Amino acid sequence: MNKIMNKSVRLGAIGVSVLFGFIFIGAFAEDSAGVKPPKSWNIAGLRTMELNDLPDIDWIPVESGTKRNSETLLFEGENIVSVWDAGPARLTMDTPLSFDEFVVVLKGELVLTDQDGNSVTYKPGDMFMLPKGFVGTWDMTEEYRELIVVDTTAYYGG
Repeated sequence: MNKIMNKSVRLGAIGVSVLFGFIFIGAFAEDSAGVKPPKSWNIAGLRTMELNDLPDIDWIPVESGTKRNSETLLFEGENIVSVWDAGPARLTMDTPLSFDEFVVVLKGELVLTDQDGNSVTYKPGDMFMLPKGFVGTWDMTEEYRELIVVDTTAYYGG
């Protein structure tokens, strides 16, 4: 009888472990249910895709050039992936940037100059991380387009 009880206890413990395992896996699977493989993007397509017109740039001082800009969100989750473009313009970033922004230049030229006068020129194919706290100018010397990745909360000003 003891042998049967011991086997029963072991089998019971195994059954409880398996049950909790299924509950854990089931709970984890619920979080990922319906998640499909991501859509593929390519540089050529991002350079030519139609974007949605936005209101004129008013969130940052425009020193010179156009206030025209447009954007299309490609992905929204914990991060935003977006394609943004604008006509030639020089923007003054006089308030420290409140978030980090990953940028891939798709079209045109961008010259970033910090408040100490240090500048870097970016051209199509260049990638950079614009750090939180940056202050300076954002000079798009011609029609400009970029792919950006930004924290969603920061993107919406939260």
